[in-house]
Amino acid sequence: MTSDDDKNQPVNTYSQQIKNAVEKGKHSVHMKQKERQLRKKQKRRNRLKTFLRFVLFWALIGCIYAIFNLHGWYLREDAFSKPNGQTIEIVNNKIIPLNIMYNSLREIKVKHIPIFMMPVTDIEHELKKIPAIKEVYVRRYGFPARIQIIVKEKIPMAVIKTELNKIPVAFVTTDNTMVTNKNFMHLAESDSTLRILVKNPEFRKDWTVERVQYIDKIAKAVETYSGEKVRYVDMRNPNDVYVKIDSTNIRLGVPDSTVYERIMRIHDILPIIKKQTVNDKIKFVDLSWDKVNYLKLQGDKEVNEQESKQDKKPQ
Repeated sequence: MTSDDDKNQPVNTYSQQIKNAVEKGKHSVHMKQKERQLRKKQKRRNRLKTFLRFVLFWALIGCIYAIFNLHGWYLREDAFSKPNGQTIEIVNNKIIPLNIMYNSLREIKVKHIPIFMMPVTDIEHELKKIPAIKEVYVRRYGFPARIQIIVKEKIPMAVIKTELNKIPVAFVTTDNTMVTNKNFMHLAESDSTLRILVKNPEFRKDWTVERVQYIDKIAKAVETYSGEKVRYVDMRNPNDVYVKIDSTNIRLGVPDSTVYERIMRIHDILPIIKKQTVNDKIKFVDLSWDKVNYLKLQGDKEVNEQESKQDKKPQ
């Protein structure tokens, strides 16, 4: 290699570096231009997304508003004041007439809000004022807007009557509530309800829930020792009580502290009565005496039985 070649080599290297720098600069400018274009596209895309979100948001608000304003969500303004049995439906009532319950709801005002947002506490509060109602369940439906009210009534434990063939004048429920409203009496009786016959009852003075519970205990004791269903308890003379069972009448007399001891003798007396030929002529079994049992015949004759063996045995 000559000395001239050695002199030209640095010059070529420098020119090559400059050329490379120029090319790199051009590439850098090109890349920045591309980046700028991408940023512009990204900004336009973001603006479009924001605009679409804005449009969709208000479109959704409009749809919700339109749905909320559909007629099928709203009760009639006179739904409670003029019930028709379809808009306001009451079910599961056996004792309380529908008109009584509808009348108790007449003062409720219908608010202009969708049915699923409507409060039901007013309905429950008004119906629970009726003493024969135990629980109230309210269901709300739309399209068309309507309400179904399911009532749970208090179960009558005993009914108080003046005559067997007449409707009750009062009844006592299993949760110790006395109901005297005559509108609730038509369906208060059932096969499991104890019937108590009275004469001109004075509920505030003579008849209380506690007294009915006491009579119910007596009736259950008679059923336990007789093995038969008590049809009614005749309390028209409070000092001369009669109990009707399937096979005969039982005279208990005064329901004092010895009444349960006298009732226990039924278990030994009934088998004897069923074996007698005079069974059809028996008017009642008299257990009003402490240790002596009598059979009262239809012809006003009394057959004196021997003292009950049950009284002689230790209880």
